[in-house]
Amino acid sequence: MAKSKVAVIGNGIAGFSSASTIKRLDDGSDVTVFSEESVPLYSACVLPNYISGSISRERVFVRDLEDYKRLGLRTIFGCTVKEIDRVAKKVFTSDGQIFSFDKLVFATGSEAVLFGERKKGIFKLKSLKDADDLLAHKGRRAVVVGSGAIGLEVAIALHLKGYKVAVIEMLESLLPMALDKHGAEKVREIIEGQGIEVYLGESATVVVGGESVQGLVTSRRSLECDTLIWAVGMRPRVTLARELGLKLGEKGGIRVDSHMETSFPGIYACGDCVETDDMFTGAPSLNLFWHNANRQGAIAARNCIGLRRAYPGSQNILNVDLFGNHVVGFGHTETAMRRSCHKNGDDPTDLSVIEKEEVDRYFRIVLFKDRCVGAQFINVEKDLGLVLNIMSLRKELKSIQRVFDKRTSISQKGWLGRINPLFLSGK
Repeated sequence: MAKSKVAVIGNGIAGFSSASTIKRLDDGSDVTVFSEESVPLYSACVLPNYISGSISRERVFVRDLEDYKRLGLRTIFGCTVKEIDRVAKKVFTSDGQIFSFDKLVFATGSEAVLFGERKKGIFKLKSLKDADDLLAHKGRRAVVVGSGAIGLEVAIALHLKGYKVAVIEMLESLLPMALDKHGAEKVREIIEGQGIEVYLGESATVVVGGESVQGLVTSRRSLECDTLIWAVGMRPRVTLARELGLKLGEKGGIRVDSHMETSFPGIYACGDCVETDDMFTGAPSLNLFWHNANRQGAIAARNCIGLRRAYPGSQNILNVDLFGNHVVGFGHTETAMRRSCHKNGDDPTDLSVIEKEEVDRYFRIVLFKDRCVGAQFINVEKDLGLVLNIMSLRKELKSIQRVFDKRTSISQKGWLGRINPLFLSGK
């Protein structure tokens, strides 16, 4: 029997998870991994730690090249897949190589959103090369545009390197995709308390400078800088998929079914390039996180070799360390749910919250009808996994009540008035 040939395009965690799972479950498969980068798998999540100097460059890598050999994976690194012929089942690379395949896995990842012309001193933070370039720059004054996890983490990293740092956010609060206003205000206090300037409700309008950046003009002020970081979000890399004719979803990612199969049989997709259903709401979404990509890669691999597995949905999870303060967010904010109610015609009075603050600790639980749809924590360590499990399984409120002690809480509904989380009651 001829070996099954599988081509995996992309070497991030989704691509590696897919390729390694196929070899582990079906060693007879012939698996080739294609990557534009010439280095083995690394974690983009720890790049801010590398920039700050808290970890070495070597510790960024999750695997080395010998791991691929031990797993029996063929690697085509340092060149681009420029074309795919799905009828002839062939992959064409930028250096003139041609590879045939029986099954194909797209794991092309995402790319940072950028604006305007490129000048010396303007950076994004998506790849190891981006981090290397930023470290080689050696500036003194930085402006970070965007206050998601990447924006705040790179701001902290540069602050620790001795930069004077300012963060610009177009919306009215920090971490707007993960926290409601009160939690975001606590994060702002943490960031500003360490000497980082924060400007909310402002948009970048003009980058000042000739060949090199000299400043940024916002809708409210002018800031001097020799370093400008765009951290305004990521978008799926789908150019190759679009050229192939794969169906894209309403959010712009490759649309896949519950088995991670695309609109073409035998072609799968996983990771940041795909659009999947949100585990908490069931709505189509782009949840571009490592844990989702890792799981999607394993599910795609199993289905690719005929072991049917369904993907349960993606989870929106924020988990960041801000100067020693642990900030976690699951699911959806109350703000996002109110927008959803307006869009879908749901009754916003079905939304309620459980909230409590103690010195440097804070939590907020967002409920819709009888289910938990979001949770936000600052410096709370216990029972986070339990709350996430309740949310993921879409369990009813009575399941939440088993986690909580009957005391005091802040709530918008009387029937929630006696719920108090165990992790703040000392039990």
